[in-house]
Amino acid sequence: MATTPVTSPATHGFFEPAQYERCINRYEFGSDLLGHLSTMFEERSNLEHSYVNALRSWSRKWHGELTKLNEYPSNKRVWDQIVSTGEQMADIHQTIASNLHDNIQPKLKQWRKDNYEKSIINYKKSKEFEKEFENVQKPWNKLLESIYEAKQNYHKLMKISKQCEHQKLSMPIETPSETQKQIVDHYIQVSLDVDTARTRYQQLLRDVAPNAEPRQRYEANMIEVFQHTQAFESKRLDFVKDIFTDYIKTLQQQAVANKMLDDYVRVLQTHNTPGDLEIWYKNHGPGTQSHYPVFEEYQDTL
Repeated sequence: MATTPVTSPATHGFFEPAQYERCINRYEFGSDLLGHLSTMFEERSNLEHSYVNALRSWSRKWHGELTKLNEYPSNKRVWDQIVSTGEQMADIHQTIASNLHDNIQPKLKQWRKDNYEKSIINYKKSKEFEKEFENVQKPWNKLLESIYEAKQNYHKLMKISKQCEHQKLSMPIETPSETQKQIVDHYIQVSLDVDTARTRYQQLLRDVAPNAEPRQRYEANMIEVFQHTQAFESKRLDFVKDIFTDYIKTLQQQAVANKMLDDYVRVLQTHNTPGDLEIWYKNHGPGTQSHYPVFEEYQDTL
């Protein structure tokens, strides 16, 4: 599934047809992101377990070796204490591995399971969001289709009108009067049809003007559904922040890692769910620059 860059503005505005699909994709990709996060912690836990086993194996080996060495007693005690620090460090890393495996991993998996329920193929909530957006856009898309058809009809009649005008102006003098009348009458009728088509086109465009009631109602309904997707994303981001906060407990087990802990807490304090959602709002939501149909005069290509 293609992903939408969070911080890059979209090329099409949110209110344009089918552009809400970015919000659907965001919801679905959120599950993938949680999967990546879970995999990352699982790999880290496995690494910690491997390191714990290696440290304890190293400690057992050197405790045994020291019993065979002929060394001064005080020197030997210090040497043996160095080996003992390996066991102490193994305990620290065992705590890290256990916190990742027994606390963070189950919490991640359960939240993902509870909030990304699938039917046979699709996520149930993504289908709910999609249906809400579709219900709002269905009548709006019919209006846009009517505008497009009216524009095509107007432009087609304008082209015919130009052709008729050219035919009328270029009639030879010897053209029979009856034929002249037919040409002039046809030109007049086409001109009337052009006026009717132009009026129809312009009337339909009034409904998509900035202050038009249909457009305001449409945008309000779209924003309402958009806020449903924002509410879920806020919930997901806040949960991820909880996981990031839980990770502090892992770092707090290491007395030798105070600086690492301080740096991590400092970065964690920059977490800003409202700010993240505001970026999405501006770049992919109602804050984007949407493009609406405007009157396009016929361009003579003759």
